[in-house]
Amino acid sequence: MNNFRQASQLLVHQFPYLVKQAWGSLQSKPAFVAGIVTTLGLTLGALLTVLTLAYIMLVKPLPYPQQEQLYTLEHQLIDKDGKIDSRAFTYPNLMHFYRSQQAFSQAALIYYDADVLASSPKHPTLSQAFVTPEWFSLLDAKMALGRGFEQTEAVNSHHPVAVLGYDTWQKEFSQAPDILNKKVTFSGTSYRIIGVLGKGFQEPELLDTGMKSQVFLPWDFNSISESERKKWGNDDGLLNVLAKLPADKNPEQVSQALTGLLNSTWQENVAGYGFFNGWGIKIRLHSLKSVILADSEQSIYLLLAGLIALVLIAITNITNLFISRTAEQQHNLAIHAAVGASKSQLFAVLLMQTGLLMLMAIVLALVLATFGFALLQHMLNHVFPRVDELAINAFTLGSALLLTVSLALFFARISTHMLNYRQLNNRLQGSGKGSGVQVPGKIRNTLIIIQITIVTSLVLACLVLFKNALNTINQASGFDTDNIAFMVLALPPSGNKAAERANQVQALRRQLLALPQVEDISQSLAPMAFSTRALTAKVSNERYSVKAKDIDHKYFSLINQPLIEGSYFSAADIKDGNDVMIVNDVFARQLAPHSSSLGLTLNGSAIVGVVKGIKLPGENEIPPRFYFPTSPARNMMLIKHLPGQELTREQIVAVLSQVSGQFKLFSLSTLNERRQSRLFSQYTTAVTSGGLSLLTLLLAAIGLYGIISVGTQMRRLEIGTRLAVGAKRKDIILLIFKDNAFSVLLGIVTGLISLLLMVLTFNEFLAPYISWQLLPVLFVTLALICVISWCACYLPLRRYLNQAVALSLKASP
Repeated sequence: MNNFRQASQLLVHQFPYLVKQAWGSLQSKPAFVAGIVTTLGLTLGALLTVLTLAYIMLVKPLPYPQQEQLYTLEHQLIDKDGKIDSRAFTYPNLMHFYRSQQAFSQAALIYYDADVLASSPKHPTLSQAFVTPEWFSLLDAKMALGRGFEQTEAVNSHHPVAVLGYDTWQKEFSQAPDILNKKVTFSGTSYRIIGVLGKGFQEPELLDTGMKSQVFLPWDFNSISESERKKWGNDDGLLNVLAKLPADKNPEQVSQALTGLLNSTWQENVAGYGFFNGWGIKIRLHSLKSVILADSEQSIYLLLAGLIALVLIAITNITNLFISRTAEQQHNLAIHAAVGASKSQLFAVLLMQTGLLMLMAIVLALVLATFGFALLQHMLNHVFPRVDELAINAFTLGSALLLTVSLALFFARISTHMLNYRQLNNRLQGSGKGSGVQVPGKIRNTLIIIQITIVTSLVLACLVLFKNALNTINQASGFDTDNIAFMVLALPPSGNKAAERANQVQALRRQLLALPQVEDISQSLAPMAFSTRALTAKVSNERYSVKAKDIDHKYFSLINQPLIEGSYFSAADIKDGNDVMIVNDVFARQLAPHSSSLGLTLNGSAIVGVVKGIKLPGENEIPPRFYFPTSPARNMMLIKHLPGQELTREQIVAVLSQVSGQFKLFSLSTLNERRQSRLFSQYTTAVTSGGLSLLTLLLAAIGLYGIISVGTQMRRLEIGTRLAVGAKRKDIILLIFKDNAFSVLLGIVTGLISLLLMVLTFNEFLAPYISWQLLPVLFVTLALICVISWCACYLPLRRYLNQAVALSLKASP
């Protein structure tokens, strides 16, 4: 501590001289400088990027006034067995809450949707948020132009106005200055634009991470049909509530009060439906921040842990470089000591060198962090929330300053610890032979143990994540996705012209089938999409809540989903709307464990077929599912085309214009694109864990080579002597390897113990990743470490084994 205080005083009084001297010393070693600045710049840049993201996600308050008082409501539908059947509001119960609640000072309703902007010649599909006026005041939404919704847009006012997102104003309207004089048209309704949200406004990601609404419309105009608005049993995951709870109220007590309020009313309105006997409603409050954070907290901790381990490996590598550098500077340091420099003064000299290096590294790190922010915003905005808020901020700069000072002091302290002040002081008085800086074996062994410990634990953990992600990506789904497109049409309300609408859709189907590249068409939902339906068995009166989908007679053959027994739907089933259904094998076994389910009747529909269940991308289990005939007017189609001859948006728009000017293309995607979208987190995990493993192994190989190389170089006289007296090459190789084997083995054991402690501590989270199937991964990890360690021992030794013995026996200058 006394030396540090004296060094600080010296830095203050002789700062310009020490900087000039340190810079001159570093200029003579450009490779040394480049290695340290590049290694630390890259690793610290990645660390600062993730540290800033972690700060924003976990610590930084949300950018809304009194954000700690903002809550969302979870509307749990509890079945007769006490299990949660769904977590979404029904429309009438949501409206009952909005009109009757007194617990919150303000409550806003939100319904998320999307529609084609019919008033634009390009007919883009825009994401929509239907909101009540409270949404703007709760979030203190700043406006670039105009205003947000007010009481003139309250529920039941039916005032057709719109507020645009800032990006929508820029991209779809070229930032037109007269935008407040324009209108937008969706589904036949024209809305007058009254405002544009501010550029920096951050919409809370309630529905999905990375989701942004492009246009905001009054609640009255949401697309839920009049019939659905009266159904107390049908929930909708797109319905949301954002509310402000007074600071003096307890969330748990409010949850209980709201449960009583909403459950009693719901029970009254479903009393006539036998299916819901014994069911109930429970309300849970969740803070807005926890909803936005969702499940990404674990991901950010894992990523942060991996990068910290990577930085530690880099630090051990650079420690070895500084040890070597200190040995090289012994002559200059001896001159300082000979003319009276104290230990604190030598520390100041070394601190200035490490400080300059850390300063250059941190500047590079900040530059790279800026690029890292842009990369996260572009590539991972659907994985991590709030990435749009990433920027160099006070936390980033503070972290950078702390890392700079800490690392500069650490490396200077390590370098000073290597010095024997008495030997330095006497070095110039003698020949200098044998009085060089020696690296204690304890330090070398410690560096090796640290390297191997980190590598063992980090690489094994990364390979486990990589293997699991790869298994999920490559698992068979049970249906085809190649050469199949999925099209959704935006149709105006049909009113009393349902038959005419069906004829138009069928005419469109025939026109598309006439295209030369089209093989077949199914008028159905995409295989990845299901809704939940309530079923009651006719004979047993057993009730089921099952995933369902409406399809036509071409669906199963088009996606190649196998039939186990019975038959597929016929064209007549679709045309006549017959009361039939097809179930998957999982549901069939649930319905009839010891016999065939064919002929059983549920909700008046008879089971005519059983198909093999499909595993959706990213899911590990196959739930019970059933399929029922679709309407001939269904606005969704699966289009199978010839290989390499995909349908373009322009081709489909051209066909649509021939059939009906009212038909608009809502979306067009391939099943492979939809599959990859569902597997995006797995792809991200695979790339991140695989890349981190390779980078860790590379840095470890470089570091171990450097550490063992220094030790081997210091033993060259011993090696030369052994060779001179007749030792064989293999004896020397075994000698070096045995000397380092204990440190390598101790590092492996320490790494495995660290992983075991992590598994025991976070068992609930890590249990799904642990199985006997990981043994091959463990063996691969240990094999890689052994290979790296053997190469690190052998490669530095080759020089002394291949050169003349006399050169090894020659004393160092």
